[in-house]
Amino acid sequence: MKRLKHYFLIGLLIFTAQFWQSVLYGQSNFSDSKGAIGITYSGLGDNYAFYFQELVGSGGYEGKGYYSFGITYVLPITKSIDIETGISYSKYKYKFSNASLGPEAPDPNDVTNAIIDIPLTVKWTFLKYFFLNGGLLLGIDTGMKNEQDSQTGVGTMFGLGAKYDLENIPVGLFVNPYYKIHSLIPFSMEKYQLRTDESGFRFGLVYYLP
Repeated sequence: MKRLKHYFLIGLLIFTAQFWQSVLYGQSNFSDSKGAIGITYSGLGDNYAFYFQELVGSGGYEGKGYYSFGITYVLPITKSIDIETGISYSKYKYKFSNASLGPEAPDPNDVTNAIIDIPLTVKWTFLKYFFLNGGLLLGIDTGMKNEQDSQTGVGTMFGLGAKYDLENIPVGLFVNPYYKIHSLIPFSMEKYQLRTDESGFRFGLVYYLP
C-alpha cells in the first residue's frame, strides 16, 4: 500500500506538470469524435500473489515484476463519460519460497504466469485533462509455465489519469496509475484460491476516429 501511494504521488506530479503545459500551449478538442482506438503499455510497478485467508505452511510468492501490452477502444457516452474496453497480454514473475524449514527445504524458485485481460471500465473526465476510471475485467490464465492457481475469472481495476491531445492532429496521449486484482471471482473450484494483483502505470496512445 505504501508503494501504491508513492506511485500515485509521482503520478500527481506528472499530471500537474502536464496540466500547466496544456494551459500554456493549448489543446485541440476532439470531443466530437465517434471514439478512439489505441495501444497501451503497463508496468513500472509491483505485483503480488496472496490468499484472502491466513494459511499455515502454504509458502509465499514475492513479486519480481511484470509488463503488459494492450489494444484499447474508447466509446464516448457523454462529454465526460466514456466506456473503455479492449484486450491486453500481461506476463508476471514471482519468486516462490517453500514454507518448510531445515536443510531439506527446497530452494526458492522463479514462477512465471501470463494472463489475457478483457476489461470493461467507465472513465469520467474532469477538469478537461484528468480522469478517474474503474470497472471489471475478464481474466484468462494462459496456463504457460504456471505453478499457481488459475487466475481465470472476474477481476477489477481502478485508477486516476491524465490525458493530452496533440495539437491539430487526432492523436492523444495518457498516463494512468492504477490498481488491479485478478480472479476476484475465480472460475476454478479451489477451496483456498491464490489471487494476484498489481499496481503501476499504464501509458497509452490513442487515435480519435472521425
